[in-house]
Amino acid sequence: MEVGKAASILQGKFPILEIPRDSGVGPSEQTSFADLLAQGIQGVQDLASNQDRLSVDLALGKPVELHQVMLAATKAQIAMELLLELRNKLIEAYQEISRMPV
Repeated sequence: MEVGKAASILQGKFPILEIPRDSGVGPSEQTSFADLLAQGIQGVQDLASNQDRLSVDLALGKPVELHQVMLAATKAQIAMELLLELRNKLIEAYQEISRMPV
């Protein structure tokens, strides 16, 4: 699958991992890659903690619907898989760059 097609299909599906377009950041104040990566990691952690909270609430008999727990678990799982694939691609790119002749 081409990257352009994947981006158009997945656009809006993972708002936590998207680059903010209207963040008020001017051309002189660009967000660094490290900041974007930290925001993505924080988003994955937030999804995981929400899933944990809902699971505990369901186990304790609080008024939580099962489909909410399953949806939160699926969101957390997909976000984690996406983050791991991003990490794998970054490592692969680093290794490829390090093998380039100088």
